[in-house]
Amino acid sequence: MPWRRQPAHSAELLAHWASLGQALGRDTPAWRKEGRRLVLSWARWPRAYHDTTHLWACLRHWHAVQDQQPAALDNPHAVALALWYHDAIYWPWSKHNEERSADWASRFILGQGLPATLAQTVHQHILDTRHTPGPLTGDAQWVVDIDLAILGQSDAVYRQFERNVRREYFFVRWPRYVAGRSAVLQGFLDRPRIYGTDFFVQRFEAQARSNLSNALKALQDEKSMREPQSHG
Repeated sequence: MPWRRQPAHSAELLAHWASLGQALGRDTPAWRKEGRRLVLSWARWPRAYHDTTHLWACLRHWHAVQDQQPAALDNPHAVALALWYHDAIYWPWSKHNEERSADWASRFILGQGLPATLAQTVHQHILDTRHTPGPLTGDAQWVVDIDLAILGQSDAVYRQFERNVRREYFFVRWPRYVAGRSAVLQGFLDRPRIYGTDFFVQRFEAQARSNLSNALKALQDEKSMREPQSHG
């Protein structure tokens, strides 16, 4: 088997997973093996955005919420588990990634002898990252906001995000991609608020709207350039 470099942020991720296991009283060989399995899954082809860098970014936002608003999360461990598993299974052409990831999380949590209520909560949090319109409450809103934090990052970071999403959808022809991606971007812009928590609104809402608008315009501009010009 050819040599392969370690996935990005492997050491930090495995340390976080071990710490989570300790907090749950489950820092065992089986727990550590699951962490390695998760990291490898997050690093699989054809991921370009939904990879270990995204996972680590989500966990850093989780830490920021914990540090700056310590009482905000009702069950921080459930939120962390949901973040770990929310894109654990990711094939861009599948419509069932969240369901399969949620089922994987539930099986492992129950197999570790942890409470069924924890498994159910994590399962639902993961399904909520499908980002379908509708109200969310409590920790579910924090999970979704953390997952969407990328939308409100700097212009350069956001533009790289858009390039990476396109790389993941390499199998979609350009006109169809423009139509689908434009609908996604416009859907977020049409929301009264992109983020559900004041914490994320204050930090990222304005930048997210700017990024989404710029990305939408860029897609439409490129579409116009690629279309055959009509001649009178």
